[in-house]
Amino acid sequence: MPDEYDAPGVEGEREQSGHELELEEHKRLERSVVEMALSRIEGVDGLFVGGLWALRRSDSLLERGVTHALSLVSFDPSGLKNFKNEPFSEYGKPFKHLLIDVDDVEDEDLLIHMPQAVAFIEEALTGQPREGAATKQGAIFVHCAAGKSRSVSMVVAYLLWKYPARFGPDSSSLSTSTALAATSRKETGPHAVNAAVELIRRTRPMAEPNEGFMQQLALWWEWKCPQDMEAHPAYQRWAYQREVKESVHLGMVPSRLRFEDEVARPADGAAASPSAGTNLRCKKCRRTLATGPFVLPHTPAASTTNPSMPQHAPAQATPTAAACQHVFIEPLSWMRPELEKGEMSGRLSCPNARCGAGVGRYDWKGFRCSCGAWLTPAFSLQRAKIDEEAPRPAAAAATPGGAPNMGIRMPPGFPRGGGNL
Repeated sequence: MPDEYDAPGVEGEREQSGHELELEEHKRLERSVVEMALSRIEGVDGLFVGGLWALRRSDSLLERGVTHALSLVSFDPSGLKNFKNEPFSEYGKPFKHLLIDVDDVEDEDLLIHMPQAVAFIEEALTGQPREGAATKQGAIFVHCAAGKSRSVSMVVAYLLWKYPARFGPDSSSLSTSTALAATSRKETGPHAVNAAVELIRRTRPMAEPNEGFMQQLALWWEWKCPQDMEAHPAYQRWAYQREVKESVHLGMVPSRLRFEDEVARPADGAAASPSAGTNLRCKKCRRTLATGPFVLPHTPAASTTNPSMPQHAPAQATPTAAACQHVFIEPLSWMRPELEKGEMSGRLSCPNARCGAGVGRYDWKGFRCSCGAWLTPAFSLQRAKIDEEAPRPAAAAATPGGAPNMGIRMPPGFPRGGGNL
């Protein structure tokens, strides 16, 4: 015989279950309403963001003066119909349409599409296309599936390109304008991206680019929003690193080789100078193997016990540098004969034909330094086999008065100190 208190308990569970179903139904309805919305970006007339379902609202698009539509999701124009049962191939004729097929996954390459998308948005809002005759100003609806990640990311890319001063570092946290100027775009990238996303959230609270897109947007800012992404050296390096990672994940050697000393280096920053940093030479024959710009910084794992140590300092600058048996470098052209063998790992020898001494090793899968840091892929010079020397200061040799002698050897007896002729 059932306990008399069982019935009320079951009834209470039913009420709770019914309440949970109502909440879930309310959330679904709320989500649908948001996805149907055309959210206007605050402070930018004519720029709207939303989901695919909002593209069905043809009357609402026309009422808002939309002239362009940017789709960041693949769909069949003949299959998508508005609420009048007209296919997009028909009701979308008043709109200039650009479709970029990308997936909302963290490893999707969104960077390669940013210049095209940004130019399309700018054309819509200003009537100034990169090519062809100017048209009147219009409005644009940028959408993906839900209006949450892909579309928001492209709008952020546009905002960072169009209004960089709005999303730079907070000047109140810096004491002087000099300090502000010294802050690199790499350091301010995350701040700029987050600030742009927060602006969009004022009218579209669900805006949330995935983590991979957030990282790419920070690079877009760091690289100063290049118009030709494919030709940008930093992008080429980034894309190659992705290729290497994918190949290694499949247990294969990369299908192509890239040697950093054969490609253009960034024109700004200390790393751009060929004489920056330490010169690494073969201990046996003194042949230069790598210079500062091609030395990869790594943080010794032991440094985590010392909070005062910079976490991203070059290996040579860390207190535990002496404990590191390896100096990691970029793949360089003198490694070509070895790397073209197609092996996953091997030894690196001095390229001097009269020397050939073993100077290090490489492993596409990576390996751990003696300090505990792990680098993938890893191209290492063994400290015991090389000499590290600082480059000669540019002002070491100077003409009288302090002017540099441009490398010209002065005649014997010529005064080294200052003075006038």
